[in-house]
Amino acid sequence: MTVPLSERRVVFFLPGRFAPGARVRGFAVAQALNEAGVRCETRACHPSVYGDTNLPLPWRRFRPLFYPAALASRLGQLGGLRAVDVIYIYRPMFEWPFTWLERLVARGRRTVFDFDDAIYLNRFGRSKIRALIDLVEQVVVGNHTLAAFADAPGKTTVIPTVIDITRFTPQPLRATRGADVVVGWTGLHSNYRQLAVAKEGIARALRRTGARFLIISDRPPPPELAELKAEFVTWEAATEVEDLARIDIGVMPLPDEPYARGKCAFKLLQYMALARPGVASPIGASNDVVTPGVDGYLAGEQEAWEESLVALIEDPELRARVGQAGRARVESAYSLPAVLPRYLQVLDRLGLSAAT
Repeated sequence: MTVPLSERRVVFFLPGRFAPGARVRGFAVAQALNEAGVRCETRACHPSVYGDTNLPLPWRRFRPLFYPAALASRLGQLGGLRAVDVIYIYRPMFEWPFTWLERLVARGRRTVFDFDDAIYLNRFGRSKIRALIDLVEQVVVGNHTLAAFADAPGKTTVIPTVIDITRFTPQPLRATRGADVVVGWTGLHSNYRQLAVAKEGIARALRRTGARFLIISDRPPPPELAELKAEFVTWEAATEVEDLARIDIGVMPLPDEPYARGKCAFKLLQYMALARPGVASPIGASNDVVTPGVDGYLAGEQEAWEESLVALIEDPELRARVGQAGRARVESAYSLPAVLPRYLQVLDRLGLSAAT
């Protein structure tokens, strides 16, 4: 039976207030649905289900101490649910291997489960994610690799992680060459091993051209990346766009391994949204995002990294052309307006109708 919007509410359970995925696949989606006439409410765990909320050192080392508080926060969010509510669970409601929280909120209600990383490869992850997929009526995933794991084509929708194109806007072109060009990378310190995949090719391009390298992360790079001679900038939410705008060319190397194949190319999309050309490994979602030589570059071997970067560093017109095409690609396929109809279709399959 179809229930009118006036009687429905979509309740989003999110892993944390400041979790990156919660911003783009939770809060932003709920706001867009609200504007489209679907009443939404967000319930974000605090502290996050990961045991911390952007804690400074040395507190990061004591993440497990925050789990009890996070569980208490989550338990406090279980009240006030109605039978007609739709439950939208982005990632598991808690990191531990049990699923009773999800079963409790899903009982008697139509439920969506959304995940955007290969979290089934985490410890205890495979059995838990499999159980959640079996539990819910609809599954939303960030790319086709994750959809293949879900193995439930009748109820699975691929919706890519998107960029806020009102916040990430095209940046002015710098018609520079050589030493005045900035190549850059952004990501968590735990992903420095991904950057290391293309370290040799990037370093050779920097030496040939004199271009500089910028790293934006939560911690300085390790000694293993010393040959990049990178300038380090601490990632801050308030200055994220401003810091990324310093980059003329963005890179997103990935190792060819199962977890990387499940990633949603978010940093590549950030570069493209700013009208900056990106060079990425031909792994996972990057293959879907990029048309090589048109709106970005894919580089597998070290030689490909070197030659792609040298070409972009020495040709500002090429950077402008590829950057503009990348921005257009984001607007057409990786922005919230572009994918909102897919979210509405998922809710429609649950019997959420615009009829009054």
